[in-house]
Amino acid sequence: MKKIFFLAGIAALVITGCSPDEQNKELGALPDASFTATPIPGMVNRYLLTSTSSHTTQWRWDNGDGSGTRFGKAVDTAYFPSAGSYTIKLLAMGQGGIDSASQSVTVAADDPNGCVGLKAVLTGCATKTWKLKPTAAALRVGPPGLTQIWWENPASDVAARPCTFNDRFIFTAVGSVYRFDNQGDIWVEDENGAPWPNNIGVAIGCHPINDIAPQYRAWGSGTHSFSVIGNSKIRVAGTGAFLGIYKAGDNGTTNGPEASITYDVVSYSATSLVIRKNYDWGTWEFHFVPE
Repeated sequence: MKKIFFLAGIAALVITGCSPDEQNKELGALPDASFTATPIPGMVNRYLLTSTSSHTTQWRWDNGDGSGTRFGKAVDTAYFPSAGSYTIKLLAMGQGGIDSASQSVTVAADDPNGCVGLKAVLTGCATKTWKLKPTAAALRVGPPGLTQIWWENPASDVAARPCTFNDRFIFTAVGSVYRFDNQGDIWVEDENGAPWPNNIGVAIGCHPINDIAPQYRAWGSGTHSFSVIGNSKIRVAGTGAFLGIYKAGDNGTTNGPEASITYDVVSYSATSLVIRKNYDWGTWEFHFVPE
């Protein structure tokens, strides 16, 4: 731990030749920062921060979640709406100087009713509906990191693929509910020029969801769940849940509805969401706007 001395005035430094110990005696004892961080029973993702520091008159806490530091109390709290690992820091300040301490906590799961950051943008802290951006390049695929573009949809696809661009992706804050509404139809994707999966039962293009083979109908409308991970990932969970297009599965081009898919978030704002599904062979990117 690094200790910083406060001196009463410049003259104290200048020519007195005082040793640090003598300065301590004049200014007061140095703080010795320490604290405990313990989960609060019955409260989701909330921790009790208890300073055990000595010779301290002010406490400055940093939850390690990017929100910065704040002046608080010797006994304080920290709240983490999203799962992840966080390093909590304390600056203990006293008459004799400043000392710091830190420790890490691991939050196992999102608060299902929390609403900050990415979750607030996704849900509007209520219910918010997103759709694929009705422009060219809403769907893109390329090598890892999307260093070039192998394919992206042209602007004409907005009309040519109406059953892709009419899909609605709906997020509700309370309960972390994710609902997909495909308006009753589905765009059957292709792989190497053939319908995918190859036994889906119909040609590439728009079809009523009930026209495809029964084992694939979970890609249709449904109610699922979602979680925000570290404010940088979105996971949708529930058989058949997906964002963007169904064939971009969790580990590659999928041949059937999956239990969950996790996406990397490239950027987000109140009016835009860009996510990627990264694989060792390449990257899919999807651009959304709110309805």
